[in-house]
Amino acid sequence: MLDLEVVTAPTAPATDIVSSAELGRHMGLSASLAANAQWANILTDAITDAVDKLDGIGGELNRTLMPRTYQRFITKFPGKDECGNPKPILLPYPPLIRVDAITIEDGSSPENVIDPADYVVKSGMLIPEIHPIAAWPSITAGPRAASITYTAGYSEYPGKLRRMIKFLAAHYCENREATVMEMNKTLIDRKVLFALDDLRAALRISPSYDDWNE
Repeated sequence: MLDLEVVTAPTAPATDIVSSAELGRHMGLSASLAANAQWANILTDAITDAVDKLDGIGGELNRTLMPRTYQRFITKFPGKDECGNPKPILLPYPPLIRVDAITIEDGSSPENVIDPADYVVKSGMLIPEIHPIAAWPSITAGPRAASITYTAGYSEYPGKLRRMIKFLAAHYCENREATVMEMNKTLIDRKVLFALDDLRAALRISPSYDDWNE
């Protein structure tokens, strides 16, 4: 099972992705109404809830939206593939910003940080990978025998993601109860969900990677 902790949580607000003014325009609100204190709070809360639904560990997209630092623990370094090459370490919840450290923590010696010159980070893939230059070190296998500290998140938020947050946040603003019984509203809700499904299919990353279970 994936053993992952958040080391440093995001410090910026969710409105860095979509501002309350942008959401107000998306919903057709006048600038004066969107700036009204009560409406501004409603819009901000809806954006925050939408981002929380999609972002990071437990989020629907299996992506990191707002930058944060993770620490992934592994019981051992990956073995070799059928060609005898060492398998990579995968880094969940992309996009990757940087790898901060790979640390041996198996108790056989003081903590030992692996020299960055001994591995290569491939960040341009759907799931970022770390490959050893020669081979992974030998360590004593066990719970949290090694860790990878890395920072992930977007420096610029893609249009599809911003549009998805607008759809979802607007839906929260317009439908403040758990159930809507009126027929026209129900049909509108379904159209919103269909639009969200299209964007979710384009952005969501499958969590079913064998390396995540090592």
